[in-house]
Parts: sequence; structure tokens; C-alpha cells
Amino acid sequence: MDYTSLNEITETIIQLIQHAISVPNNFVVPELLTKDMEGISFYLFHVQENSHYKNYPPAGIDHPPVSITPMGLNLYYQLTCNKKKGNGEDAYEEQRLMSIAMKALHDQPVLKRTLPKPALGYPQGKDIDIKIALQTLTPSESVQYWAAAESAARLSAYYEVSVVFLPPETVKSVSGRVLTYGNFIFTDNAPRLTASESTLEYLVPGDPNPRQIKIQPAQAKVPAGAPPSISNKVTFYGSGFTGSNLEIRIISPLWTEPALAGPGWKVTRVSESQLEMTLQSTAKLMKSLVPKDILPGLYSAQVCKTEQKTLPNGTVKKFEHFSNLFPFSVIPRIDSVISGGSGVFTIKGYLFQHADIKKADIQVYSGDQLLSQVTAALTLGTFKITAPDTITLKVSNLSPGTYPLRILIRGVESEPKWITL
Repeated sequence: MDYTSLNEITETIIQLIQHAISVPNNFVVPELLTKDMEGISFYLFHVQENSHYKNYPPAGIDHPPVSITPMGLNLYYQLTCNKKKGNGEDAYEEQRLMSIAMKALHDQPVLKRTLPKPALGYPQGKDIDIKIALQTLTPSESVQYWAAAESAARLSAYYEVSVVFLPPETVKSVSGRVLTYGNFIFTDNAPRLTASESTLEYLVPGDPNPRQIKIQPAQAKVPAGAPPSISNKVTFYGSGFTGSNLEIRIISPLWTEPALAGPGWKVTRVSESQLEMTLQSTAKLMKSLVPKDILPGLYSAQVCKTEQKTLPNGTVKKFEHFSNLFPFSVIPRIDSVISGGSGVFTIKGYLFQHADIKKADIQVYSGDQLLSQVTAALTLGTFKITAPDTITLKVSNLSPGTYPLRILIRGVESEPKWITL
């Protein structure tokens, strides 16, 4: 089937009516008739997208696929006639012409070819397959079409023409050929993530015993060294964690592709509903194998389960089942807080400076006071990044006491720490 435009369909049907009536050219017209205009009007007054072809499969794999799929339309026409006799209308002649036109459309309800268009490269016309159907309107519905018109209600008939396909964009890529068919049954469910959890360990001033809290979604930190602590682990809960070929993919808005939680991340299947991994400072992208630093911020995890099936020809094919994405956070790590006197403190940790961390991505609070970032000498209420792992700050005039130290990088807050004046 060739694709057409609306005017080609209208011209073809008008030519069909004009041939049946044997009237001069331009007697059957595509516009509404005025009061003083004689002729037969076949007027396109409404267009609607065909619901059956709305999700037509694309011919290729271009994106977005809707641009390369043909657009199927239903066209709605009004057929009416105006014939003069002296100073009035010739109602009998109008009815005769309407009967001939309606009979012509009734006898040829399916069109297989449009009018020849040599100038457009179609010397024999285009191959089409459209149906012409007379709509069954009640008298009151028919009068409504004339309610807003300047002329009085006139004898008319209404037709639906379907389906007309508008030409899509040119396909630039095609999907591969199917060379082998096979049906495969997977008894296990696809993996699904429902929660992420981590345990954060911290010290409260005046208490030498560490405290622990569980956080959902997970907020863990990159290890400071070996062995890792409990605060470096992320636990995922869900279902479908079966088989030996399980892997976790890490997604970041800073990366162009996912990274793989490799052997150093120690991905462990605890049960069919629980996975664990230990954060590392770097991860390699899956395709380009470029190592990426794990910066403080928000990430997503996706579980991939790989199964192998034997094809009818004896070869083995791998099938990958992916879970949904689920978030977890990497928090800024604070290793030490060293007082230099006069309200000056040096903070050691991970990671405060990086090419992907903008100046606006980092905020430092002393108590409830926001410190300003500077590059010159410190003044009251400012901080300066002196190394990727070092922040120097000078608090405002606060009374002696203990105050929370909060460092936020890319919207994620550090672990609980305090400074003492």
C-alpha cells in the first residue's frame, strides 16, 4: 500500500462522483457551497486518528518509533448540492444529482487506486485500500452541522472514508532477521527490588560506645581502607535473586552508561530475597570499561540475572532478566575533625573536590549556620577546600559548646559528626 495525502483522496472521490453524473469540470468541488454557488460539494469537515492503527509496529528501530510508523486516519465528508432555477432553487434537480452521487459512492465502496499523478512520480496512481461508508445520522444530528452556517439547512449525506495512511519519516535502520525460532519457559521470576538498606555507625560526643541506625533507602559511605566497616555495605531486598549469574549494575546521572559492581564490590546473595554489596571508590562502565569515581550523591541499582538455554540447533543462547531501578545514596565520609584554635577546624574525608562536583554542589553547616565557600583567606563563617580530601573552615562567633557538623554534597548529607568550641 502506498501512502497518500488528504487532498489525493478527496480529488479521487470527487472525480468518481463527477464521472457518474457526467457534469462539466469544477461542478463537483471540495469546499462548502455559498448561497449563490451552484454545484455538488464533497467537503472534508473532520479528521480522526484510527484507533486500530495507533500502535502500528514500526518498520525499523529508529527513535522515536512513532515518527517512522504510518499515521492511520478516518476522514469525514459532507455531500450536498445546490442547483438554481431562475431566482430560486431547483429542489428536484438537487435531489436527482444527490441520488446519482450517493449511488456512485454506494456502488464503489472500496477504492483501490488514486488518480494518476505523473508529476509526483506515480503515473498509474497510488495503490490504496480505503472504504467509503454512508453514516447513519438522525435528522436532528444532521441539522446540527448547519446550525453555525450562514445558509439554511440543506439536503446532505455524510460519509466516513477509512483508513488513509499518511507517509511516515524515512526509516534509517531496520531490525535483524529472525533466523531461528524457539519457545523457552523460565520457571523463576524476574528479579525485582523492593528496598535498599544500610547501617550507619557513629559516635555521640561523651559516649565512647558506637551507635548504629538502619536507613532506608540505603545511605552508605566509601571505605576508608581495609577491612570495610558495616557503614560501607548496602543490602537490597526483593525477589527472584536465584541462580549463580547475578550482577548489580550501578547507574548515575553523571554517567552515559551503567557501571558494573565488579569483584571488589563483593556482591553476595544472602537468600532469594536479599543481596549485599560493599561500596568501592571506583567502578568500570560496562561498555567503554572507563573507570569512574564513586562520588557522594544519589545512585540507582539494577539487578541482572543471566540464564542460558539451548537452541534447536544445539547452540546456547543467553537471556538477561533485569529488575527495576532502586535508589541508594553515597554519603560524604568524614574521617577526622581537627581543631586549630580560634574556631578553625580541618576536616579530612572523602570526597570534597572533583571535576564532576560543582561549587554549588557542596554546602557546609556549623550547627544551623551555613558557611560560605571562599578561595582566599578564611574569615568568620567561611570554609575552603584545600585538597580533594580536606576542608578548612572557620565558624562564626558561637558560644562554647558542641555543634553538629554537616557537609552536603550533591544533595546527600554526611554521617553524624560534631565540633567542639
